Amino acid sequence: MAKGESKTGNCRFCGQSSIIEGGADMTAPQLEEAATMQCTCEKAMAYQETANRRTVAKQRAEELFGKDAGEYAQPDDTLAYILAGIDQVCDKKAKQIIITIKTSLRARIMQMAKDKIKIVRETSNTDEFTQ
Repeated sequence: MAKGESKTGNCRFCGQSSIIEGGADMTAPQLEEAATMQCTCEKAMAYQETANRRTVAKQRAEELFGKDAGEYAQPDDTLAYILAGIDQVCDKKAKQIIITIKTSLRARIMQMAKDKIKIVRETSNTDEFTQ
């Protein structure tokens, strides 16, 4: 098959078939995912909303703690912990996760009303001397 050819995939919730443009090189699970993301059944729409919420939350985390975050930029492994925390909250395995990165920097990931995900970069500028 040529790269531009389309294939058919089925929604994982209702089984409705969808034509996936450019899906010639996709595996069966990829076709199913693409079809589900195009479907308009109620369960697929809820799934799409959840998937989009997760994607946007991860983009926001990249903005707050990624390479372009200036003085708050974190190494890739630290950012991976933050992104894993987002997955935990999105999958409803945790209501809130707080990651203390440095003494004065924390990442707080929490589930709000209507399943919205909130990501906060907390800084505290306290000067303390202990002898």
